[in-house]
Amino acid sequence: MDWNKTKTIFIVVFSILNVFLYSMYVNSYNESKKLDVIGQTNIDDELKVAHIKIADLPTTVENTSYISGKTKLFSAQDTVGLAANQTFQFSPSKLVLTSKISIPYQLENVDSEHLTEFVQSYAPMGKEYKLFTIDEKSRVATFFQMANKQTIFYNESAYIKVKWDANKQITSYEQTAFKNLKSFGEESTLVTPNQAVKTLFKKGYLPEYSRVTKAELGYSTLVPLTETRVLSPTWRIHVEVPKNDKMVSEDMFINAVDGQYIDVSENKEALEAK
Repeated sequence: MDWNKTKTIFIVVFSILNVFLYSMYVNSYNESKKLDVIGQTNIDDELKVAHIKIADLPTTVENTSYISGKTKLFSAQDTVGLAANQTFQFSPSKLVLTSKISIPYQLENVDSEHLTEFVQSYAPMGKEYKLFTIDEKSRVATFFQMANKQTIFYNESAYIKVKWDANKQITSYEQTAFKNLKSFGEESTLVTPNQAVKTLFKKGYLPEYSRVTKAELGYSTLVPLTETRVLSPTWRIHVEVPKNDKMVSEDMFINAVDGQYIDVSENKEALEAK
């Protein structure tokens, strides 16, 4: 037997086999990409049929990591240097600080500028909080703590609630906070706002004639441990939906890492009840 000839034949056969297998892989990959494009096109078509309008949303997003932090225990030391005309009380757990304003703080207007000015002057770590909602009927403004300049959405350990009377005078506020907020783990590739919107549509959260007006990147609770919280990058999608012949504003939330819908209703109700 001519072993050199046999070896040459085996080399040729295996080379042909490798080329064949590679061509199968390339064809399979291309077909899968075509299906992705077809699926994407179908969703875009369905959005048009449903008359859903989407504003210009960011198309590129920087990679972001999870963050973690511990719940803060308040003490008298936290009140040093703040406006003097307030009396502080601490919950038995020290997790909640309540302030009663002895000389009510007069608001020129109930708006973001004047409420933010109050919080930054009167509340510990006040500059770390951002106004989220104003409920003029109940006379309550809710601020959420920020991390990396982004809002922590509906977390019972990261809010300030400001209350005022019929004369636009602030009478009290309640506060919780995180401490030692820091990033951990590797940075994750995030889904885009448009992908988040399509997830909401596919899951049935966007009725016909909805309008998506903006998207904001923040954080929401991923792992609620006893003292430490793990927070995941989260898209807040602001939507106007038709209800009873008028458009109603709603916020919807999507985990920006895995693209899953986040139901914040329980956390929202708990905070509103405080």
